[in-house]
Amino acid sequence: MVLCALCFISNTYAQTDTMPAVRLGTAVVKRSATERVRNTTQTIETADLDFITRNLGGSLSESLENIPGVSSINIGSGQGKPVIRGLSFNRVAVIEDNIKHQAQQWGSDHGLEIDQYALQNAQIIKGASSLEYGSDAIGGVIRLSTARVPMQHSIMADAMLTAKSSNRYFGATAGVSGRSDKFFASIRITAQDYADFCVPKDFVNIYSYRINLNNGRLRNTAGREYDANASFGYIANGWRHRVIVSDVNSYSGFFANAHGLEPRNVDQEAHDRSIRDILQPSQRVNHFRAAYNLERWTSEYTLSADLGYQNNYRTESSPYVSHGYMPLTCPETYKGDPNIEYEYNKDVYTAGVKSSFMVGKIAVKTGLQSEYQHNKIGGRGFIIPSFNSLQSGIYASADYRLTNVGYHINSIIFEGGIRYDLGHLETEPYSDWFKSEGEYVQRAKAIDRNFNDISWLLGATLQSGNFTFKTNIGKSFRIPSAQELACNGVNYHHFSYEKGNPDLHSESSYQIDGEICYSSRLWMFVFSPFAGYFDNYIFLNPSPNFDRLYGCGNQIYNYQECSVMRQGGEFTIKFCADNREVPGHNGKIEAEAAMEYVKARQTSGSKKGYGLPFAPPPSIRLSTEYTRVITKKMEASIGAEGKAVAKQSDIVPPENSTDGYFTTGISAGVTLKQSNRSISISMRINNLLNTEYYEHTSFYRLINLPAQGRNIIINLSLNL
Repeated sequence: MVLCALCFISNTYAQTDTMPAVRLGTAVVKRSATERVRNTTQTIETADLDFITRNLGGSLSESLENIPGVSSINIGSGQGKPVIRGLSFNRVAVIEDNIKHQAQQWGSDHGLEIDQYALQNAQIIKGASSLEYGSDAIGGVIRLSTARVPMQHSIMADAMLTAKSSNRYFGATAGVSGRSDKFFASIRITAQDYADFCVPKDFVNIYSYRINLNNGRLRNTAGREYDANASFGYIANGWRHRVIVSDVNSYSGFFANAHGLEPRNVDQEAHDRSIRDILQPSQRVNHFRAAYNLERWTSEYTLSADLGYQNNYRTESSPYVSHGYMPLTCPETYKGDPNIEYEYNKDVYTAGVKSSFMVGKIAVKTGLQSEYQHNKIGGRGFIIPSFNSLQSGIYASADYRLTNVGYHINSIIFEGGIRYDLGHLETEPYSDWFKSEGEYVQRAKAIDRNFNDISWLLGATLQSGNFTFKTNIGKSFRIPSAQELACNGVNYHHFSYEKGNPDLHSESSYQIDGEICYSSRLWMFVFSPFAGYFDNYIFLNPSPNFDRLYGCGNQIYNYQECSVMRQGGEFTIKFCADNREVPGHNGKIEAEAAMEYVKARQTSGSKKGYGLPFAPPPSIRLSTEYTRVITKKMEASIGAEGKAVAKQSDIVPPENSTDGYFTTGISAGVTLKQSNRSISISMRINNLLNTEYYEHTSFYRLINLPAQGRNIIINLSLNL
């Protein structure tokens, strides 16, 4: 099987004149033919700030869903986990300003603690990317940039107000940045407040129990978030120093009727008094990040070094409820807050250096990365132990290019690389604070594991006229996480009891993928197929056994290994005719059709023949937008889109099949410009027909909870 690939579609810092920006209905994805795009064999797409703003969802992963091959595991209206070609959780690495984002993102209810308003662009690398990014990049990478260096002797400011109807959301962000000759700085403040999540349904069945909803609202799913981001630096003599500091604070509730051991015993009257109050169960998350970046560039080489520190503090609160052998009431001898179910406090230290230089006609890139994590736990409950982990890797890659080859071939680029990683994970033993059958049961033993692995990549890019072909084949890996090795407790979000396996091996994946792209002045066609094989995919497998000590008979799930085959791809057609700069013309029209498909099959183990959980179904999205210049200072646009999603019957128990659906949306906007200043107002209506449908990748799919109903989103932005 030969998979070829193409021109990758991306908007980067620099844009050439050969390929215009393409605005697609409610999305903006700029495609460019920069050197960085031409010189990579990977499938990459980049969304700029305009794209994120126009597709603004409750979480960053939801805002990126209109990119083919990207979906989201959503929980409520403020949390989400990105999915790339059907892989998520610790298989997708998120890189924020060159530092890998590390939080408590191992659970499906744990989102990313990132202020999406602070982003300048988001680059999505589809497919295995362990060569450069190490473990956790086995399924892909999302690279985020929050700090762009301003132009010399400039000062800029911006502000944005956002309102959403579905959850009565109000958001505001404001930022200012500037630069003298050598010094630059920026700062941004963001605040968000939202009410209970709303769905087009008046009741929901939770494990055969009917739960009535007050005006379709999910009780206790309101939340608040306050973020701050600042950076400053110095540029001189080919050196750039930059420091970035950010802090993300969120406080949100969990759907009260779908959390804990007794979801029926909920004081619905108390929750229904207000759609904005946050009662228990709830979560508080604070993510602090500090990073230092040093860059050096000359005509002979470039050098980059990064140091980073992150602290992620998370608590999950719920009223004290006795279950199993726990005391009926919390004893006075208990140390700590009895209403805190779980408490996690993780410190992460990161260091990395990379360089690029020429050896004759061969471009060489090398890198060294290391990361240390220290995670402490607290609270009256237990699911994962405290742990320490250390991972280090070193890699080298090279590419060789041929130009003016002949036979209508503009250039050929060959690329290859290899990486070696070492990992160490050490967990602390844990015993219950209460006695079960007369003894303090040990829930977790001490684990001391070492891992090492090699990843590699071989690829090629061929350019011929309007066509670009790319293909690459490689091996990636992922070191098992602490919860996969050592968890042993109740997951109150899934009503399950989860048990780790201390004997798990590293995941390894072999993948071949590529792209074929044709681009002309008006048209672009992109086909991106892939296929891959996991020889030991780690998954959570439901067993026929039930817990009797710590819950009300919760089904026990065990982490196991199996082999998996995956294949799929994306296909995109775009049309763009922009005559706004042509005398006598003042219009621009764009249209896009984007299709995606992924299929996986377990080829060994107890679930042989089944697919993988949270598998996104095939889908196609159609969008169009017309922009018209009204005056020299005014521009208006109107757009529409529709999305058709197929039925997903390729499931893994306890998942249910999910019917297909079709949703529509419309958008409109006006922009006023004067010199370098602009003010814009836009409106978008998602799910225009208020269709009741179910997202297979939604966290709430297990309890048959539909997705959001009609949602009106209004943005007002100002740039100075």
